Amino acid sequence: MKPTTTTRSGIAITIAGLVCSSLLLAPSPGTAAEPATPAVAGARTAGDTLFPHQGNGGYDVQHYDLAIAYARNGSIQATATIDAQATAEAPLSEFSLDLEGLTVSGVTVNGVAATYTRVTEPDTFKLVVTPATPVSGDFTTVVNYGGTPTSHTDPDGSTEGWTQTQSGGVVALNEPVGAMTWFPNNNTPRDKATFTTRLTVPFTPPEADEVPINQTAVSTGVLDEVTTTSSTRTFVWEQPNQQAPYLSLVAIGNYLTATSDVPLSVGTTPEWSYANAIISPISSFATGRAKLSPILKSLEARYGTYPGSSTGLVVDSSTLGYALETQDRPYFEFTVGQNTLIHELAHQWFGNAVSPSDWSDIWLNEGPATYLATQVEAELYGGDSTEVTYYDLWESTDEDDQFWDVPVAGFDDPADLFGAPTYDRGAMTLEAMRTALGTDVLDEIMATWIERFGGRDASTADWMELSEEISRQDLRLFFQDWLFDTDKPEWPSRWTLDLDVATTGDVASADEPLSMTLSTTNTGKVVQSGMLAKIDIEALLRQARLGDLPDGVTRMRNTLTWRIPDSALGKSASVTIPARTKLPLRSSEPIDIETYAATLGATCGTCLRTVEFAGPFVLFPTPVPTVDGTTRVGKRLTATVGDWADGATLDYEWRRDGDAIPGARSTRYRVRAADLGSRITFAVTGSKPDFIPVAMVSDPTRVVTQGRQARRKRPSINGRPKVGRTLRAVVPGRDSGTTTSYRWSAGKKVYRAQTKPRLQLRPKHQGRRLEVTATTTKPGFRSITKSSKPTKRIRRR
Repeated sequence: MKPTTTTRSGIAITIAGLVCSSLLLAPSPGTAAEPATPAVAGARTAGDTLFPHQGNGGYDVQHYDLAIAYARNGSIQATATIDAQATAEAPLSEFSLDLEGLTVSGVTVNGVAATYTRVTEPDTFKLVVTPATPVSGDFTTVVNYGGTPTSHTDPDGSTEGWTQTQSGGVVALNEPVGAMTWFPNNNTPRDKATFTTRLTVPFTPPEADEVPINQTAVSTGVLDEVTTTSSTRTFVWEQPNQQAPYLSLVAIGNYLTATSDVPLSVGTTPEWSYANAIISPISSFATGRAKLSPILKSLEARYGTYPGSSTGLVVDSSTLGYALETQDRPYFEFTVGQNTLIHELAHQWFGNAVSPSDWSDIWLNEGPATYLATQVEAELYGGDSTEVTYYDLWESTDEDDQFWDVPVAGFDDPADLFGAPTYDRGAMTLEAMRTALGTDVLDEIMATWIERFGGRDASTADWMELSEEISRQDLRLFFQDWLFDTDKPEWPSRWTLDLDVATTGDVASADEPLSMTLSTTNTGKVVQSGMLAKIDIEALLRQARLGDLPDGVTRMRNTLTWRIPDSALGKSASVTIPARTKLPLRSSEPIDIETYAATLGATCGTCLRTVEFAGPFVLFPTPVPTVDGTTRVGKRLTATVGDWADGATLDYEWRRDGDAIPGARSTRYRVRAADLGSRITFAVTGSKPDFIPVAMVSDPTRVVTQGRQARRKRPSINGRPKVGRTLRAVVPGRDSGTTTSYRWSAGKKVYRAQTKPRLQLRPKHQGRRLEVTATTTKPGFRSITKSSKPTKRIRRR
């Protein structure tokens, strides 16, 4: 069971945006042509840390169309048409494909012959293509090639790629880089594409004199068409889903063929299964096929709809020593083992739907597949649980065992690709996550992984980020210990956490004791050590005061932290924290008190308690009112009450130097003369049944000063200026409530006895120009004194 990666390869690349300089229109006279962007060569690597000479840059493959004719002598003649899209900002002057062995007879790019060279160095097998014109956008590359494919030897000594079977057929299994032994591709798990695979094999018609040895050709996806001529038979397989080159498949042999519609949780998926009729036990093949539906349904229940376009098995007689999760229909040697079958089907989600961004992330394929094989086998067919399986493996493996020497993720030797850390420690990490975070959280992480990254690739960093997002925990130390360190990690504690709140009665009354008790039980496999639990007491502090904190409990603002004593397996610990309710209580509303684990491994029993209260209560909120306006007699003041407790009845009162002002009971008040020299306040009294009335008083205003009369026009004098006549002083538009006094004068001569608004002219006034001064007064206001214009000189009769 090798890891699965996703790659987008590009053998035939269609360029819908190819720009040929010979086709460009010449600029019009007087118009400067824009300078052409210099073309660039695509990188000859995808940047993989374990296989730096594999994969290529500068383009993204969209589709492979492979036409392969297989001869009985083992040779092939093939055409690979690759639709790709240039990813560089500049046109692509050169790009490369991975191809090992075989002979290339011609290459075209967008239908035009291209030059090409082969680069063969240790771990490097490149077909370097130079198109006649640099390409950009979509482009199509066609490679004609042939010869007898050979297998590829991996750094760990295993064999992959195109290999012969014992029964005279062939099988092409390609993890991690073997796809290049039989078709040119972008050999990286980061580049996925759809596939059309046309496999043509020799065919002997039944009426021929020779004994027919007719073979079937199998690949991934859906069998779209089978055509037969007098000497050949062609099988056309369509893969509509994104597929990495290493997940592609060719299997040619004398197969027993089985087809059906396999029931899924909803609907069915088509099955094409194949087994070597001579070597493979028919019973094993039939048993494996019968288990497809229950296994797929079990996986769907956890991780969503089956992501394949079909399903099935391929069983043949290779001597590679492993099964492989080729897309849709896994490959098995000789027999179909139950655990291995579950493992390879689990890969259709983990590895095939979501592939690793880098081969050092392969644990994201093999860890889940190994873990799920244990989980689903126990569920459907009996066997040890994941907890028993992986804890026992952890516990029985010594600290100095070489099992711990290679990290699960980020290792740098490709020979370690398929070692125990990838499989068993990868699965063990998932069981440690389940222990530390809980079953529901791990299931959500794994299901979201498929939902979010399906059809793409993802990395260990993506896994860590998603795990922290869903668990809402800081998991950096956990992943450092379990994925990157090269020593035996600490097995997580698992423990229950409960909260109980005790009051004197069924509800909490004012000025009575209240206590909170936290309790834990070690339900895990190791001693519970260094665990922390917290209580959010923000709501409690509005209604109660804490007592003395017991040992092991500390407070930081609105949070209590309990450092839980170390507990042996099955043992419990508890702590009780005292408090006392306030008098009066602030609110009749119930409050929630919640505890939560601040370290990993906890499962809440009852972690949230609701406390109800009985009165007397004090109203809340009770905002302090404010007063706006000018503190002068005659001006209006306005009070702002604020938002009081729901259901409260509010009474208002204006006060002068603290004493109630009779009749002033609204939110508006006009300053009176009696207020002069005083300070004004506004009081709000809130009341509500079962609550203590509360009075809130505004800050005092500034001292009240005199008002200002609004009407200030000077008086005028009516009447004829002639001795014997009467003059009358007129004061226009006086304010209401005012009193006016008059004083008549002639220059500096003041007629003090003349204080009425009317003046009888006498001989003494003759020859003088008279004027009148009017003084208007009003209680609490400044007086206004204005003089008229002088009259004409007073004439005699």
